[in-house]
Amino acid sequence: MAKQQGAGSIWNPNSWHWEEKNYTPISKQLIESKIKSTKVESGDITLLNQEVKSITGDAQVNIRKGKQVLIYDFDIEVEWHGVNKDHEAEGTYKIKDLNSLDNDFEIIHISCNTKTAISDKCKDLIKKDMFKKLRDVFTTLMQEIGQYESDPEKLKKDQEARRIAEEQVRLAKEQNGDLKEKIFQEQKLKEQQMKQEFSQFAQK
Repeated sequence: MAKQQGAGSIWNPNSWHWEEKNYTPISKQLIESKIKSTKVESGDITLLNQEVKSITGDAQVNIRKGKQVLIYDFDIEVEWHGVNKDHEAEGTYKIKDLNSLDNDFEIIHISCNTKTAISDKCKDLIKKDMFKKLRDVFTTLMQEIGQYESDPEKLKKDQEARRIAEEQVRLAKEQNGDLKEKIFQEQKLKEQQMKQEFSQFAQK
């Protein structure tokens, strides 16, 4: 994946320094949405990903020299539900090693809560058809997560926040400089008064 433009935090001028930003919550939301919207229809059976039971792992965007590098690695457990006109089946399966290096994850531990007339067929559909559909769905995952960091509107807001922060720093420096000048002048005046008092005392 080509490095995209990325925005570091306000403390990171021009996004030049190395910075790690947590993208785990955003990535989990996107992964869950993709899984739950993916279904398989084969013959008279419809197979749905009913719920995402768990997502473990993390995702982060590394910012350096105004560019971003996305890294993520997740394991996921999914509840599935299969149905046809007369029967239904349900269970769980796991997606292992969904990562940013490749799209070569595995589907493992496919289980069925109760054996029914279509349960074995559903398990085969998960192993083959569901795997293929999820692989297609996850092909754009890295790009979609990365686009959030390099979104033009987000970059525009970041630039405005930087401008405001820099202006606040400038004003603080000016105020600090004015305060130092005021203290210097007050100290100078005190020294002059002390000299005058000392001079008057010496003349007596």
